[in-house]
Amino acid sequence: MHRRHAFTLIELLVVIAIIGILIGLLLSAVQRVREAAARTRCQNNLKQLGLALHNYHDARGSFPAGIVSTASNVTDADETGYTRLLPFLEQGNVQQLYRFDRPWFDPANFEAVGIEIRLFYCPSNRSRGSLDLANIAAQWNVKLPPFAAACDYAFCKGSNAAMPVNQRRIPDQVRGAFGIREPDQEGVRLLEITDGSSSTFAMGEAAGGTPGLYVRDLNRPNQAVVDPLTGQPAIIEQSWSAASVGDAAHPWYGSVFGVTAQFGMAPDPRDEPMNRALLTPTVWGNDHSGNNSSGRDWVSGFRSRHSGGCNFLFCDGGVRFIRQSVSADVYRAMSTIQGGEVIDD
Repeated sequence: MHRRHAFTLIELLVVIAIIGILIGLLLSAVQRVREAAARTRCQNNLKQLGLALHNYHDARGSFPAGIVSTASNVTDADETGYTRLLPFLEQGNVQQLYRFDRPWFDPANFEAVGIEIRLFYCPSNRSRGSLDLANIAAQWNVKLPPFAAACDYAFCKGSNAAMPVNQRRIPDQVRGAFGIREPDQEGVRLLEITDGSSSTFAMGEAAGGTPGLYVRDLNRPNQAVVDPLTGQPAIIEQSWSAASVGDAAHPWYGSVFGVTAQFGMAPDPRDEPMNRALLTPTVWGNDHSGNNSSGRDWVSGFRSRHSGGCNFLFCDGGVRFIRQSVSADVYRAMSTIQGGEVIDD
């Protein structure tokens, strides 16, 4: 008779361990493939936004403003660059609903501003998301849309956070391709980008609305600011339609702008690093200097859910992944349109 040999306990444990290692390797490989695909889709989103920007430029002679405001206090601004791009983004349903002659917070636009546009979300971060404005409306006793659909991309404002309505007050060497304008003011023209459109940021990633994207307390930078409405650390968020920015009493909004520095000039540029651990909110502090020398204005930095950096759209329509290890000088240089810097590849 032949005796049947069974696995010993040690052999069984070895087999289980090998299977566990193989499953771990497989899951890791699948995750890497998924992230690579999500990063590619994110780049495609930015390419579509770049195409829309150039079509807008062809039609209007300039890029749109990042924010359009009829008020000197941009906490009550009227519309964003995204709103002006709607006709160039094949968003016919939103375009038909939106009243371009009314501000985003007008009741006529309540339905339109709540529409989530898939193109505006980075797949590595989320596929949807909105700002619930009910509590804010109740707090301020104002009429606001019930929801404002979110976004994960920001217009590059340069290396300076000053927020005057007249963007020309900001020194040329720190201005970005997008700023705040009055309704009758033109945006930046390609000919004004003397640093070269292929080496100047137009837009970058601004992940928002998901756990871990906490806002830093500007008075205690190593701590997260607490949202009094929830009692929890505030998560940064912004909307494609909500043109307004936060104020010092509500320092947790991100806005449609991103910067690489808060001042951008010597002796202290006050750099805003990519993917910082606790994120800077956008805050209108009524800086009268026009160049944020007082440090009262703040604008959020760029951030993503991709490992090691962010995707950026350049003013020529190209999209590249920039590592967060980039030097502060080069990072600032890529964000400005007329800085005159020489960038070594």
